[in-house]
Amino acid sequence: MSTPGGELSMRILLLNPPLLTDPFTDDLVVNAPLSACLLTGYAAACLQEAGLEVSVVDADLAGWSVEETRDRLLREDFALLGVHLKFLWERTAEIMAMLQVVKEEKPRIHLNLYGHYPTFAWEPLLRQFSFVDSVVLGEPEFTLTELARRLAGPDGGAWRETTGLVYSGRGGPVRNQLRPAVDDLDSLPFPLRPDPQASARRHMHNYILGSRGCYGRCTFCYLNNFYGPGMIWRGRTPANIVAEMEQVYRATGNPSFYFADANFFGPGERGRRRVLELAGLLGRLDFPLVFGLECRANDVEEGVFSRLVEVGLRDVFLGVESGAQSALDRFRKGTTVAQNERAIVTLRRLGLNISLGFINFDPGATLEEIRENLHFLQRMELLDCPSTTAHLFFHRQVVLRGTPAYDYLLGRGLLRPVGFTGHEGEYTMADPRAEAVCRVMGVLARRVLEITGGADMYTARGPKVGCCGG
Repeated sequence: MSTPGGELSMRILLLNPPLLTDPFTDDLVVNAPLSACLLTGYAAACLQEAGLEVSVVDADLAGWSVEETRDRLLREDFALLGVHLKFLWERTAEIMAMLQVVKEEKPRIHLNLYGHYPTFAWEPLLRQFSFVDSVVLGEPEFTLTELARRLAGPDGGAWRETTGLVYSGRGGPVRNQLRPAVDDLDSLPFPLRPDPQASARRHMHNYILGSRGCYGRCTFCYLNNFYGPGMIWRGRTPANIVAEMEQVYRATGNPSFYFADANFFGPGERGRRRVLELAGLLGRLDFPLVFGLECRANDVEEGVFSRLVEVGLRDVFLGVESGAQSALDRFRKGTTVAQNERAIVTLRRLGLNISLGFINFDPGATLEEIRENLHFLQRMELLDCPSTTAHLFFHRQVVLRGTPAYDYLLGRGLLRPVGFTGHEGEYTMADPRAEAVCRVMGVLARRVLEITGGADMYTARGPKVGCCGG
């Protein structure tokens, strides 16, 4: 339905639900890559640009419980509810139960799910939760916009023709044609952002997305599968990135940024030149910029990172994954142990705070590889903090639907879908000695994390080294 001014009158609400995690799951980056934090902001901006009335309820940022979130939704007036659903293991059921109550109280609304998890779990979600009307596959911006336009049009029933959508049909879920991923990221409006005061209360960085995807092909990651067949790394132009950073700083007064890109660097020499061009523009900003980024070990070159440090780089998440070459090869990481070591040494020499992506145990791990990992961590002096040490040894590969590892293991009868919607795969390591060590280390690591609460308690000086894993 259109207004006299030509704008579509239907109200849309996008929800970021409460993030229900614990000290053992809140740093599993394989669950929800950091880039997911801007999905809702980009979707809201595109809906707004299309002339639609949209608001965002960020229950996680507000610190609300599931019950508080439910009550807020019941007070709101909207026709389309889009939910950025994350995989929270068994606690995902709490979010779905809340949404069922909302749908029962507001039966005329259209309930849509989007995000990494629904993209791969659309079939069990739609079969188990009949109150869900539709699911977006992949990037949500233009699919949600088309869905909203169709729902607001003279024939709301035509929404089922939306490209990139899956919906519940009479005979089960119906999957429409996939929508191509956004090729020109500069064409997107800057994402809508949370209230600066709420962000300040949480001491948050300003998250920014300079690229999407990754040129890697790691078996434990589903990011490129999320974007669609054949998709790899896509980058915004440096000028477009800096324009958004200037706008955000003027609005918030916060000079701290974190690039939520899965991989800050594009492939090869072209990716390196782009980063140096960006560094040149960052150096011209008229505020005291500090920022962080995420990258692969093979992208760490001292000349490039020295320049980034000059313009404000302070924190780096480094995807190391293993200190055993056989494991890196099994992960199809495309890097070497020597590259991992050089990257860590270089970043430390530059005084940067480092967080590591590390997988100590995986389905193919052997006792010899675990020993190699221990020696690697000792050589790199990465065991100076109890909580970090516990995380490093605790991290057993989480195999989720949508990753190459899930399909490979399932196809060979080595994995059993378990948990909520069967999204996670349970496995036993091929080497029983490695499995035994993993179970013992898991018990010890959990005890350490219970004592420390996951807090950093360092026993050595120098740049911070943290850990995340999958």
